This record gives sequence, C-alpha cells and structure tokens, in this order.
Amino acid sequence: SETETLRTVFQSSVKYAALLTIPVTAAIMTLSKPLVSTIFGQKYTLAPLFLTLYAINYLYPAAGSLSLENFLNGQGKTEVTMKLTLLNLTVGLPLSLVLIPTFGVPGLITTTFVSGIPSLATGLWWVKKHYRITVDWPSSAKICLSSGIAAATTYIITSQLNLQDWIQLIAGGVIFLAAYLAVTPLTGAITRADVNNLKAV
Repeated sequence: SETETLRTVFQSSVKYAALLTIPVTAAIMTLSKPLVSTIFGQKYTLAPLFLTLYAINYLYPAAGSLSLENFLNGQGKTEVTMKLTLLNLTVGLPLSLVLIPTFGVPGLITTTFVSGIPSLATGLWWVKKHYRITVDWPSSAKICLSSGIAAATTYIITSQLNLQDWIQLIAGGVIFLAAYLAVTPLTGAITRADVNNLKAV
C-alpha cells in the first residue's frame, strides 16, 4: 500500500542518515580537544567544550530531523513546514533573549539545540497522526548505542595516551571507526540488507 511504502522510505531515510551523522558527531564530541588543538593550537581553551555542546544539534537525525521536512515537502505539505519553522522561531527568540545575555556562547548554543525540539516533536506527531508513520525508534536507539560504545572506547583508550594532539586525533579516529564497525553488527544497528541498500544508493 502507499502508506507502507511511505513508511519504508521515511524510516529508511532516517536510519541511513543516522548511520552516518550520529557516529561522526559522537567522534567529534569525543575528540574535540585534540581536534581543536590540532587546528588552532592551545589558544582557545573553551573551544572543545563549545564544539561538544554545538555537536548535540547533529544528534537529532536519529529522531528524523533531516528527513521530516523533506518528507512533508514531498507530500506537498509546505504549509506544515512553514508552521513548524514559525514554532521554532517562537521558541528560539525568547530563549535567546534570556540565555545569550546570561550565559554568552553556551547560551547561544543551548538556544540552537533546544529551540528545535518542540517543532521536531510536533512534526513527528503530525506525520504519525495523518500518515500513521513514525521513526523506527529501536533502530535509532541501536545506532546511538553503537556510537556511544565506540565513543566511550575511544575516550578510555586515548585518555591513557600521552601523544601529540594531531597523533592522538588520528589514533582516536582509527579507534572510533574500528570500534563502531565492530559494534554495529553486534547491536543490530546495521544488517546485511542495510549494507546492500547502502551500496545500491
């Protein structure tokens, strides 16, 4: 049926977007200190914290943030997209007026990832109500779990290494990738069918 096809397309787009963005985001959060130090040196001591906080924005694809707007526009529901954008603005503007003057850069970063939550939740509710479609939450949870395990493994190992920042960054990237590729099949985050689909894409 058309509903089943839409559900498959929507859930697949969320899953494959999450398979790429969530581990990259987790790796950046884990390796933010050597990453910043390698690029900018030791001048910006708070930059790793800011980068880690800002990266939270890129965890939302696991909840469908990258797929939702495209799905709605593809179904001709541009007015819904506009209302969700206005909701985002309605939440974000007052938050920015309170948080930015009080907390500065952390307040700005917090505003960016908090203001999008109500519009994302509302959009998911609307899609579920009108199309009986939702995110494959178990699949997203497995991807987040795999990324979390890889991140924890990377942090534990790299924190014991006394290496130059650029070497630690490269070593951390290799460790994260190896851990992620090893864990994802074990958690069921990726299957043989997913691999074949990704190759086809």
